[in-house]
Amino acid sequence: MRIVIALFAAAGFLLAEPNLSGTWKLNHEKSDFGRAPRPGTVVTKIRQQGGELAAQSTSDGRVNECRWTLDGKESVNRIGGNEVKAVAAWRGPILQVRSKTTVQGTALAMTDQYSLSADGREMTIFRTINGPQGEIEQRYVYDKDPSDK
Repeated sequence: MRIVIALFAAAGFLLAEPNLSGTWKLNHEKSDFGRAPRPGTVVTKIRQQGGELAAQSTSDGRVNECRWTLDGKESVNRIGGNEVKAVAAWRGPILQVRSKTTVQGTALAMTDQYSLSADGREMTIFRTINGPQGEIEQRYVYDKDPSDK
């Protein structure tokens, strides 16, 4: 009986929705940008509270901000001057964000899957982009700022 209870407790921990809040710096060495050019320094600040997540990302002096509800309802943001429609929802411990936008007349669909390491100090975003050139896969690995607890 204790084993069954322990298994259910472990499963509950693994399925828990983590909190992505914090200041995150892109780790270029652990990331894979696919066919995209390597970005400069990227710092992303995330605030997750209740059923909403707000992110502010700074890269090479450019700042992008977005907000998502985490309940599977559509959110609309402007990123790089383009309207981005996204649906964000938890899939166990993974935050999945499905987005659609049009850039210079080209329709793009993107799926981001956010996950945290067991110690909460590393965040990985697996990204799949579908567009006219086919599918592109990327992996962005971020390290949490040491001053964030």
